[in-house]
Amino acid sequence: MGRAGQFHITRQFSITRRAALAGIAVIAGACSGEADLAEGERGRIARIMDGDALALDTGLRVRLAEIEAPAPGYDGRADEPFSLKARAALERAALGREARLWYGGLSRDGYERAIAHVIARDEVGGDVWLNGLVARQGLGRVRSYPDNSVRARRLLALEAEARDAKRGLWAEPHWRIRTLDDLEGAPNYSIVEGEVASLGDVPGDGEAHLTATGIRFDIGERLGEPDIQIVTGTRLRLRGRIDTRPVAKGAPPLIRITHWPQVEVV
Repeated sequence: MGRAGQFHITRQFSITRRAALAGIAVIAGACSGEADLAEGERGRIARIMDGDALALDTGLRVRLAEIEAPAPGYDGRADEPFSLKARAALERAALGREARLWYGGLSRDGYERAIAHVIARDEVGGDVWLNGLVARQGLGRVRSYPDNSVRARRLLALEAEARDAKRGLWAEPHWRIRTLDDLEGAPNYSIVEGEVASLGDVPGDGEAHLTATGIRFDIGERLGEPDIQIVTGTRLRLRGRIDTRPVAKGAPPLIRITHWPQVEVV
């Protein structure tokens, strides 16, 4: 959202441009040749606003699709943990690079920013998929939408690699994966794990009810056919906003499921 702020890189998390690009280049080159994305604008990366937003020298502002980095403070809010380091790391890796935009769904948000996969050219002429870099280096978490989720599963695999290695934000307790008894103080957009206690069907979107004894998963008809297999007892990793409004009526909190990449089998 055009957020900016001062930043500082400590020795504990110092990511050089070359180190950032080296680990991701091997998975990036195929992006430009795949049919799941449509080619968009080109330009030089002139500014990094935060860990998931940048601007080209053409003036076009860009939000990295299917990724959400910790947010620097704005409107009087405090910085989210790791936000300034994420911004600084992306700046060191991408600022000044020639870039191409690729679209896999909705191409503009309400702020007239492009929502895109960004391919930047590295020092040796190779292509670097910045969205993948953010996920693999732990600079942000995967956050997709029904109209923009074509690469979510690929990004989830890179996120898991970063989490296992405790890279970036995954070394911060605030961003830990929550269990069903650890929901208090969770981030606005959370990742929660638990076992499926029961399965049902509902019209519209799906609903994952976070009960003390497990997840009551009501599969919405709008979700369509799943790309994963879920049965009672399956351990799931869910991501979304935790809706606590049902608690006032004696019901458990829930996460609304609008598309299948919100759900992983652990």
